[in-house]
Amino acid sequence: MFLYFVVFAILWMPVTLQSVTKRSFLAKPSCDDRISNIEFVAEHQAPSRHSCAAMCDINCGCFGFNSLVKKCRIHRSCILVNMTSTEDGWRYYQISAPQDCQGVMETGERTSGLYVIDPFGGRQRLVTVYCDMDTDNGGWTAIQRRLSGTMNFNKTWTEFKNGFGDPASAYWIGNDVIHHLTNRQPHFLYVNFKLNNGSIFHQKYEYFSIGDESTNYTLHLGGPTTGNLGDSMINTVYFGANLNGMSFSTVDRDNDQWSTGYCAAAYNGGWWFNRCVYAFLNGPWPPEYWEYPWHPTIKSVSNITEVRMMIKPT
Repeated sequence: MFLYFVVFAILWMPVTLQSVTKRSFLAKPSCDDRISNIEFVAEHQAPSRHSCAAMCDINCGCFGFNSLVKKCRIHRSCILVNMTSTEDGWRYYQISAPQDCQGVMETGERTSGLYVIDPFGGRQRLVTVYCDMDTDNGGWTAIQRRLSGTMNFNKTWTEFKNGFGDPASAYWIGNDVIHHLTNRQPHFLYVNFKLNNGSIFHQKYEYFSIGDESTNYTLHLGGPTTGNLGDSMINTVYFGANLNGMSFSTVDRDNDQWSTGYCAAAYNGGWWFNRCVYAFLNGPWPPEYWEYPWHPTIKSVSNITEVRMMIKPT
């Protein structure tokens, strides 16, 4: 039996991702010295295996590098029965992406940045995310990240379902992804605000998960909760503001508890609205009016430089 070994490669994503994305690869020696045009994407000249790995983007399932002729072949998948031709010098590597940022950290990575994860398993859909390896022992998967209002979060149901944006600056990972990450085991939720005066506020919840689309991605949030933001999502004293048990609402899907209004339309963003909210992380950035980002601690939206929601297995 051949032994698989792990090779770590650094990938530069397309120009929309300005940071470095790291991925793990497993050797596929059963495919060595073979070649196939099935599931084939492209062939390039490449001086090294690492430069070949850098050409393997989010749609690349595996890649082959031939050190004899300095060539790189990108494939969606590398299956032995498809490798019907032979050609000396080819060595193949398959993507091995962890399920989440906790899994990334367990591979030995300790630097915050962009990584590729496999939240659905079996490489059904690879997702590029921001991993925080510094906060509270690291291993946090950012399900939402916003830097200085670079993206409008007033999106449709389908956009929030599938995810949108750029993990390097502003993105929502996708409600389907959040469900698949949190339905297997309990997760913490960590909310983080950075202000332009250097202040950092956070709140950590001991339990977080959401249901699937058939439940309208119902939010399950529990304590105890700690931090210097204060709790504005559960056990709140404000009428109709407890978000635990709420369905997700968007500009085109009203699932809130406000009988005479429409929270997502009124607040201009998708969220788990009740009637309506006193903690809302997806509001419109100035010059538009963003109401109640985190009442009463964060009142002046103009002071916010970054907002982040992160999760990690408990």
